[in-house]
Amino acid sequence: MPIHAFEGKRPSIARSAYVSPTAMIVGEVAIGERCYVGHGAILRGDYGTIEIGDETAVEEGVIVHARPGDRTRIGKRVTLGHGAMVHNAVILDGAVIGMRAVISDYSEGGEGAIIGEMGLVRNGQKVPPEAVALGQPVRVVGKVGERHEMMAKRAKEIYVDLARRYSEDGLVELPPHSPAPQAIGSLIPIGTIHTPFQEPEGTPIQGALAGDAEGEVRLFPAYERGLADLEGFSHLVLLYAFHRSPGFELEVTPYLDDRPRGLFSTRAPRRPNPIGMTVVRLLGVDGPRLSIRGVDVLDGTPLLDIKPSVPAFDHRTCERCGWMEPHLEEISGGGDAPVADDRFHGEGREES
Repeated sequence: MPIHAFEGKRPSIARSAYVSPTAMIVGEVAIGERCYVGHGAILRGDYGTIEIGDETAVEEGVIVHARPGDRTRIGKRVTLGHGAMVHNAVILDGAVIGMRAVISDYSEGGEGAIIGEMGLVRNGQKVPPEAVALGQPVRVVGKVGERHEMMAKRAKEIYVDLARRYSEDGLVELPPHSPAPQAIGSLIPIGTIHTPFQEPEGTPIQGALAGDAEGEVRLFPAYERGLADLEGFSHLVLLYAFHRSPGFELEVTPYLDDRPRGLFSTRAPRRPNPIGMTVVRLLGVDGPRLSIRGVDVLDGTPLLDIKPSVPAFDHRTCERCGWMEPHLEEISGGGDAPVADDRFHGEGREES
């Protein structure tokens, strides 16, 4: 990462800030907490100084500089759009500088102001607080309204979050010509699982904790012939889609615990590939319908596959259960079985 001292002047960058490996930071540049400095940005504090406040986004290709013995000061939660140029100027808290705008010497962007893309703020010009300024040179065309504020707030939140995600190894360098991951087959639902559970709250978190909860699998007619010979098995493995749990996080607080855990040490439903698995008792087969017991999924869950459960194939004696061990002992000792809440679901999400 090209971060350089110049004649004893060193950059000061908060640990929570993200600076792209292709950005260049030179000399007396101070970057605050949770800032984002994008790819190809240049912040040059060689013979002047640059100050950037907390949670400010310096997007790709931005150039920031200061005159000899002078400074450029950029406040907190400022957005500098792609390709903008700021030279020996002051931009106050919450301002938004549009793409490829130029903020020239001794000028000022007022607190919460919006300067439009390609705008030119001339030498010494001051844009008032909460003003919308457009043109070359810019002129005030109105006041920041509710719609502007919502858009600006959302943009700032995105880049604060992006700084965190980049800093947490979200950016991974690949070798040249590295192939993209190939999709493996094409998953399509073969039916639907129907259960008494309409919402996540109160749904059992595992089939083994579901008790006598009964449900039904309805296969699509095209797949009915595949159910031949299934009645001879007492238990089935159902693979299904977490169709109401979009996205994923690599650290989650699971239902059995109150501490964040690595996703792959849990059975949380929000996963890179949103596939769930449960084992149910087969009560009967009636054409394309399977009656089942011990269900732990929401009503309407898309079914991806059915496999017979075979103890000789599936059962293994586990020697260790990691962080789950004390919780499993509590449940097996007669403690209340936990049920799902809404922690993995916003509006329109699903859990099992």
